[in-house]
Amino acid sequence: MQTLPLQHHLSLASSRALAHQVVLNGTFDHDLIDGVTGAVCGLVRVVVEQCQKGLIARVELSGSVNTITFARRPDNSMRLTRFIESLANGVDLPIDLPEVDEFLLVSELESMLRCAVRERRGTYYLPVDGVEGLALLLRQSACDPKRAAFRFELAGGGLTMPVLLPSDRTLAYELLNGCVQEFVANYRTAA
Repeated sequence: MQTLPLQHHLSLASSRALAHQVVLNGTFDHDLIDGVTGAVCGLVRVVVEQCQKGLIARVELSGSVNTITFARRPDNSMRLTRFIESLANGVDLPIDLPEVDEFLLVSELESMLRCAVRERRGTYYLPVDGVEGLALLLRQSACDPKRAAFRFELAGGGLTMPVLLPSDRTLAYELLNGCVQEFVANYRTAA
């Protein structure tokens, strides 16, 4: 007797919710359904980050973490669903996912800064051409525990005093990105 492999898919409620969540920033949990029994067989955590030219989705499933970048398209919900289900079933991605060079829409620097804003703690060595060893350090603020403070270091030496990061993720990213761009411009002018 031949047994068919289990097919796992997102629940109907999760698929509907994902259609709205794919245009937001946030962390979302979804049920994975066993296609044979119809029972919930797992949990998928999806972190969506809206970027300037696209979006980054991080999918946490069964101890693995996978990231994909999409261009802004109206069918991203369906594309993200297919990505999640391909991971759940251990199959290769459908041929149209992702588009050629779609990952280039979000730079490594933008991705790293958005991760720093989301995590609000840690040390991030920024990939900036011509500036080796530029680090962004984030920690919990001493004066406001609900906010993070950040500062920059270059080759282990402090460059800036700690500055409070706005609570709003969009404003926080814009502030960090602006600071990095200004620092890099000044560094290159002085060099």
